[in-house]
This record gives sequence, structure tokens and C-alpha cells, in this order.
Amino acid sequence: MLLDANVTAAYYLAACHQSSRMKARISNLFDSVRSGKADIFLYLPNFCVAEVFSVFMKYRFGRWNRRVVKHTRLLKHTVYKKLVEQFESDIKNGRFIYHYELSRYHVLGINLVAPINHYFQIKRKQNVLPPAGTFDDLIISMGIHLARIHGHDRVAVVTADRRLSDVLTKCQSSIPASTLKKLRMDFAETRTGIQFQPDIFPECVNLATDTNTHLQKVFSTWPLPVGPLPEPVYRR
Repeated sequence: MLLDANVTAAYYLAACHQSSRMKARISNLFDSVRSGKADIFLYLPNFCVAEVFSVFMKYRFGRWNRRVVKHTRLLKHTVYKKLVEQFESDIKNGRFIYHYELSRYHVLGINLVAPINHYFQIKRKQNVLPPAGTFDDLIISMGIHLARIHGHDRVAVVTADRRLSDVLTKCQSSIPASTLKKLRMDFAETRTGIQFQPDIFPECVNLATDTNTHLQKVFSTWPLPVGPLPEPVYRR
């Protein structure tokens, strides 16, 4: 599983996300892995590590931030310190979450993602969403390379971001050859050494919007079994 920052941060600090469904699902996934019941390896891009730390800081110091004070109080110093220490412990030496380094191959790989992201209009109800951000493109690109290592049906990007999941789903769809030509995917293939086709992309899991049926398809069973945790885990 290649994790997005939004689901990772919400496991530790539930107040940073409004979807109760997503928060319950990420807790189930993480606790199943932590208790040894799920044979799943967790990757987290290094820039998402920075984003998670930044989320903790926002809820500790962002007293002027309306998005913070609207939903929760600022974290006390002792709570903030424990959250940081727990996350640091979990990523240290890949103890629970593997800190996945961004490489030049991932940067080049956005040639396979960004044209799709910017060309197609992603709609939510009657509104057209702005394109996904560069970090989202990079997460998908990192997923492409993990899929080359493990197999595309054995890797999934896990997010709660509708734009990211919609772009990844679009990349996996049947896009006419004429459109791919217009988007210069031949140039992308030359740059990356990878031919654009649906099966180069990893699976997509949106914990905020996916049905239980889709999660059962990806994980084989859902919810995942959870056993006793090997040690207390600090979460807020």
C-alpha cells in the first residue's frame, strides 16, 4: 500500500479529517497491519512524511487558521509531542511504515500522469474540480514503479483525496489512441521507458468514498481482522 498523507495523518490525529468513515477505515487498515493480522507492506512517500508532520504543526500552532479552530481546539504541547514521537517511532528504520524516497524515475514518471490530469475535466456533481496537485501526480508515479516491482494488482495507492483517486482511475481507463497521441504519450514513453497503458498503474483505494465491495476486491476481505496490538499506540 502506497499511502497518501491525508489518510496517514488522520490515523494519528482524527480531527484533521472530517470523514468518520475514512477515519474508521484507516484505523482498521493500520491496526490490522500493526497487529500482524494483515500481510501488507506500508509505503509512505518522503514528501508525505513532511506533510504529516506539517499537519501536526498546523493543529498545534495554527491559532489563526479557521479550518483548524472551526473543527477542534489547538493541540496542547504534551499531546503534540506524543503524536510526533509516535509517528517518528513508526517510520524509524521502516519499523511500521516504510519511508519511500522520491527518485529521478518518479519525477520523470509524471510524464505518464500529468497530461491526463490536466487534459480531462474531473467533475463532482455539477462542478469541475481543479487538476490534482504535483504531489498527487508524484504519488501515482511512485505507484507505477512499485507496480513494476510487485505487480500492478499487488499495489494500491491509498488516499482520501477525490482528485487523486479520480485521476488514477482515469489513467486506468480505456483512453482513445488519438487522445494519447494528442497528449504526446510517445514522448512520455521515450522519457520514462514505460509504454502508457492501463495495467502499468496500481490499484486505487479511496477510503472516504469507495464501497465496501471495492475494498473487499482489493484486500480480499473487509473489514480486515485486527488482533491485539503489540504495544500501546498514541492517537488523538
